[in-house]
Amino acid sequence: MSREENNRYLREATHSQPSKLPVLGWLVPRPLLKILFWAVLLGLWASFYVFFTTPSPTSEGGNESISTPAPRSVMEHKLFPYLLVIVPAIAGSLALRQFRIRKVRRKEANALQQPGPEAHLRLTDELLPPTSPFPDANLLRAQRRALARILYGQDAQARYELNAVDWRGKAPLLQAMERGSDALRHLLCKDDPEQARMLAREALSLADINPAIPGARQGRVFYEALVQASELVTGPSTPEDLRTLEHHQAQSSLLVVRLISAWALRAAATQRNDPEGAERMRQFLQTHAPHCAALHRLPARAMAKA
Repeated sequence: MSREENNRYLREATHSQPSKLPVLGWLVPRPLLKILFWAVLLGLWASFYVFFTTPSPTSEGGNESISTPAPRSVMEHKLFPYLLVIVPAIAGSLALRQFRIRKVRRKEANALQQPGPEAHLRLTDELLPPTSPFPDANLLRAQRRALARILYGQDAQARYELNAVDWRGKAPLLQAMERGSDALRHLLCKDDPEQARMLAREALSLADINPAIPGARQGRVFYEALVQASELVTGPSTPEDLRTLEHHQAQSSLLVVRLISAWALRAAATQRNDPEGAERMRQFLQTHAPHCAALHRLPARAMAKA
């Protein structure tokens, strides 16, 4: 049932976004005008097509006109200036999007170098201000703020951030954010991997969406890493569990997933008496999150076997 609800929520959320744009927002509640708008665009496209494909008239003796197809080289010559504009425009928009994503990730990485969560909290408020038109921005902001406090070991403040918004009645995809954050809180701050595992599994189930939706896989990686990390700590772990977390730690584009995976791998290496593996993960955590106290504390089970 979660998948159907989540798919419906995503459809409604994406449908509501054009209403915030100057032209499309005016057309959304006016279906007849919207049809007319698309008809005009279709007419322009048809005119463009006819312009480039209609045979070129030639005159012989000044008396009659004989139609002959325009040479291919002529058509290519006419199309070339348009391609010079269209192709760079598309490539530029994609490059700009990637640049913005990488810029945000650099800011997140820099924020985790600070001695406290304040820089990460400010970044969250910058990305998701109270006036943000993004659907359910207040829930996303609460989740990100709680995540920052969890990484710095601020258990009570993290729960306060999550309690500041009402998660009841929201789409399962949104409720998964609260469950996942609480799972991470139990794992890192409360040293309760069993409860963390239960909450992480709930979150993973709630975050079920159609895999054909762009970003569906990446959206579930955080919850999958939480489940695997809590299972790795509670034990016994399998070689497949280790390989999956090692892949997340090395390859994930989300820094928080890499940090959680490194923390769990360090704990697992300590439990199986692998000091070299534990030291590699400790150095990774020290490099990318030197002041995140929760990530530098080993779970009690690992300490007992250290």
